Amino acid sequence: MNMGVASLKNLNLDIDALEKIFSDHSISTITDKDGTIIYANQKFCEISKYSEDELLGENHRLLKSDEHSPDFYAKLWDTISDGKIWNGEIKNRAKDGSYYWVKTTITPLFDFNHNVQNYIALRTDITKEKEIQQNLEKMEAKLLSQNENLLSMVEQKSNELVKSARLATIGTMASRVAHDLKNPLTILQTYADMLTPEIITKLNSKDREKWFRMQTSISDMNRIIEDVLEFARTSEIKKTPSSLLRILKLALNHVDYSYGIVINLPDDDVSINCDPRKLEGVFSNLLDNAVHAINGHGEIDVSISFDSEFTKIQIKDSGPGISDENLKKIFEPMFTTKTTGTGLGLVICKSIIEQHGGSISVSNKPTTFTLALPR
Repeated sequence: MNMGVASLKNLNLDIDALEKIFSDHSISTITDKDGTIIYANQKFCEISKYSEDELLGENHRLLKSDEHSPDFYAKLWDTISDGKIWNGEIKNRAKDGSYYWVKTTITPLFDFNHNVQNYIALRTDITKEKEIQQNLEKMEAKLLSQNENLLSMVEQKSNELVKSARLATIGTMASRVAHDLKNPLTILQTYADMLTPEIITKLNSKDREKWFRMQTSISDMNRIIEDVLEFARTSEIKKTPSSLLRILKLALNHVDYSYGIVINLPDDDVSINCDPRKLEGVFSNLLDNAVHAINGHGEIDVSISFDSEFTKIQIKDSGPGISDENLKKIFEPMFTTKTTGTGLGLVICKSIIEQHGGSISVSNKPTTFTLALPR
């Protein structure tokens, strides 16, 4: 084998220190200035499934997969031959035809005249992380498709029903659609939950963002399905004497808002005869709408008053208000000013309040929702 150098010991380097680092901590190779492999440590042999004798004297083209374009390799070579360090991720093909990914740093080594003499490549196996990334992307795409199909089906069917004056049948249709989508959504949630915190911490920031975006999308889709099912259900109201302030505080736990938003709850409490679980859903929906309306900064005031017949709860936000045109349609099914959602939230709220024998109304500038419940 006419290579001039056949092992790390023949190189003019600090052998003892480098040998230990390469062997214990990294998948490592060294090439001459032309890219011919003159050293490969044991970890590189293991992942590539080539023996040291098979690798020495060869070029890394031996491991080339079809993942990267010729331009990718040209830019890599231009960088290192210019004396610069190259960092990136490479998909290689092992001797047995299997593929693996490595996060790679290639550093030029110079002679006394500052001419490139060798290249040293240090790698980390990221094959599992790449598999996780690909699974995340597939699940995200499937989830987005399911979500878009759900919204499209609900919108299409509801428009047909409105036009034909048969809106009442939307409950049956929506319930079937929601139930059909709940099972695949549960599967997606299960796979997402399989990513333990230990695995998630190994993902790069881009993949972690994808995972969190997927979790948010699953949560959004669950909320949409629950809205549809709640609209379809006509469950009986179960009234019990309940603390109104406690219901408001429980509802607040379901509202996601930033530090720039202040939500002021009343100091005084009052007991009302109601279905506390259903009212909790009403308040969380109204508070969540108010949070969206003020767009990250402002105040939401919740107040309680009463007369001889009704307990009144007002939820007022400091947002820009609702246009007169939208105000007229705000309690109509399928109407929403949000980019996502079913437009059923306020319809459900209105239905629940009316089941209690009460009423709900809205006024503008500032936007104020007023609920009146029998005492």
